[in-house]
Amino acid sequence: MSMKLKATLMLVSALGAAQAYALEPVKLGFIAAQSGPLGVLGAEQKRGLDLALEALGGKLGDRPVELYTSDSRGVPGTAVQEVSKLIEKEGVDVITGGTASNEILAMVKPISKAGVTLVGSNGGPSPLAGKECNPGYYSVAFQNDQWSNGMGTYMSDHGVKRAYFIGMDYQAGWDHVGGAQSSFKGETVAKVFTPQAQLDFSAELAQIRAAKPDGVFAFYPGGAAIAFVKQYAQAGLSKTIPLYSNAGLVDTLFLPSFGDNAVGVVISSHYSADLDNPANKKFVADFQAKYKRDPSSYAASQYDAVMLIDHALRAVGGDKVDKAKLRAALATAKFDSVRGAFKFNTNHMPIQNIYVQKVERDKNGELTLRLLGVAQENAADRYAQDCAMSK
Repeated sequence: MSMKLKATLMLVSALGAAQAYALEPVKLGFIAAQSGPLGVLGAEQKRGLDLALEALGGKLGDRPVELYTSDSRGVPGTAVQEVSKLIEKEGVDVITGGTASNEILAMVKPISKAGVTLVGSNGGPSPLAGKECNPGYYSVAFQNDQWSNGMGTYMSDHGVKRAYFIGMDYQAGWDHVGGAQSSFKGETVAKVFTPQAQLDFSAELAQIRAAKPDGVFAFYPGGAAIAFVKQYAQAGLSKTIPLYSNAGLVDTLFLPSFGDNAVGVVISSHYSADLDNPANKKFVADFQAKYKRDPSSYAASQYDAVMLIDHALRAVGGDKVDKAKLRAALATAKFDSVRGAFKFNTNHMPIQNIYVQKVERDKNGELTLRLLGVAQENAADRYAQDCAMSK
C-alpha cells in the first residue's frame, strides 16, 4: 500500500470517527408503573426495553443512548408529574412506555404540547384512537378493543350463543368489554363492571351461575386477574362455562401464579412467543437466555417500540435529534416486528393480526400458552374514522 493511499484511508477513517462522535446522544425517556399494583407489568416492560437496547449495542439510530427512567405507579397524576420532569429537567427527545390506559390519557397532552412524542408500549385507549387522537402519540402495542374484538369473533365462531361480559370499571375495562361485545354475534346475557379495588367476586360469580351463559368474557389486570380466575375455578364454573379473555387477564408473565385454575382459559393477544419469524425467534431466545422463561406481550411490545424508534432515527439522520422529523418518521419507519405483520393506521394505532391462545400444561407439566391460530387478520380498530388525522 502506498503512503499516499494509506494516508488517505487514515483521513477517511478519522473523518468517519469524527462524524460518529459528532452525533449527539438520543435522550430516551422511559415511564412505566414500576411500583404499585401494576408494578409487575412495568417491570416486564423494562425487561423488553433493556433487551432491545442490548441487541442494538446500547445505541439508537447509531447514536449513544442516555436513558432516563420514571415510575408512574400506574397513577395518572404521578405520570403527569414524572413526564414533566423528563421533558423539563432531562430534556428527553422521545418517551416510551406507559402502562395503564388512564395514565396514558393523562400523559399524552403535556407530552405532545412540548413537541415530544410518546411511543406507547401497552394499551391504546379508545378516546386516543378516535376524536382525541394525537400526532404526538403512537401505540406500538394495540388499541384496547383490538384484543377483545378478536375474542368476540372467536367466541361467535366457536359455538358461544349467549355470553356474559364482566370487567374492571375503568377505561381499559370499558374498551375491552366493549370490544368483545361489539364483534360477538350472539346474545349478551349481562354486562357488568366492578370497582378497581375489588378482589372478592363471589357475588358476581353467583350471578353468572344463575344466568347460565355459554361463555364468559372477563377483563381484569394484575392482582385482580389472579383473584378472578382463581375464584372462577374454585366456584366450579370453569368445568361448565368456558372463560374467555385476552392477555390482560392471563399472560405468560402470570402463569405460575394461576396454577391449575387457569387451565382451559382461552385468550387473545397481538403476540405469542410461538410466532415463527426471525425477529421473534431471536427475541425469544435472548429473553429465555436472560430470564429463563418465555417473554410476555408486555416485554414484546416494549422491545418493538425500541426497534421502531431505532429505525425512525436512522431514517431522520442529522447530527442532532430533530423531534418533529422523528415524530413524522415513526409513522412509516419499517422494522421487523416480533409479532410479524405490523403497520400504523392513520390514527397511530396498529393494524396487526390478533392471535388466539389456550392455557395448557406442556409435556413437562409446565403451564403454557399454546397458539391456536389467528382470530382476525390485519385487524384495525373501529375508531380511526373519527380521528382528525384520518381525514
